[in-house]
Amino acid sequence: MRKVFDALILTILVSIVVTFPLTSFSATYQAVVLKITDGDTVWVKMYGKRVKLRLLGIDTPEEYPSRKMDKDIEMCHTTYKQMRKLGLLATKHAKTMLYKGEHVTVITKGKGYYGRTLAFIILPDGTNYNEKEVADGYACVYKWHGHKSRELSWGEFEKLERLMEKAEKEGKGLWDEYKGIMECLCDY
Repeated sequence: MRKVFDALILTILVSIVVTFPLTSFSATYQAVVLKITDGDTVWVKMYGKRVKLRLLGIDTPEEYPSRKMDKDIEMCHTTYKQMRKLGLLATKHAKTMLYKGEHVTVITKGKGYYGRTLAFIILPDGTNYNEKEVADGYACVYKWHGHKSRELSWGEFEKLERLMEKAEKEGKGLWDEYKGIMECLCDY
């Protein structure tokens, strides 16, 4: 009887984890910005530890050589120099909003594929950094194999999509001079 009971409990627990992945739960923390790596990766100190954040729902052009940069260059028929320039511009823009030593609010949504904490950053004035990076034309909406990532709610995803469409239409940020590359980066 005990084995049946244990098996039932295990089945229920597995069902809960499969139905509600751990990455879908969120938590809010106060944090201090330590380093802006690029437009979608930031190091913070929160709950007494250094934590690498992958900013949820956004994808900025790569600044440093990587497999992703190689893929982006090939897909978008551009050069390393051109792609790095876009990455540098996105990082520069990020650094106009985020400062080393700044106190921010971090809303986490679990861990991503590479073990980074997935998060939104809320600036001291209440601005959602992730949304602002997209609205200002320096980030695409992150998609996993062309689809909404599972960590984002449909409402969050649709809001980011609307902000990106508006930035493109108004030629903001990278959408001004680099529209062709941005279309490619944001469409695949």
